[in-house]
Amino acid sequence: MNTPSLFLLKSKYVTKEVGNELVLVPLSGNVSQMNELFTMNETGRFIWKLLSEKTSVEDLVGKLTEAYEISAEEAEADIVLFLEKLDKL
Repeated sequence: MNTPSLFLLKSKYVTKEVGNELVLVPLSGNVSQMNELFTMNETGRFIWKLLSEKTSVEDLVGKLTEAYEISAEEAEADIVLFLEKLDKL
């Protein structure tokens, strides 16, 4: 997934912090789809907060391996899975 796609993906949602959780609400035509709320685990939240116009999967892999002391292969697999799930929602 390229950099513009990552940022575009993030723009399809609004977020709200509720306690320790980050809740995502999909947007459809700038209208919140309140019947489809999603909460993120710690790793998903970490990835979500790093997404920006200049973020690449490689950047995310580096940050995730640093923060969670996992292999680059495991980090990349987790990131790709997370982004694919978001894209399908």
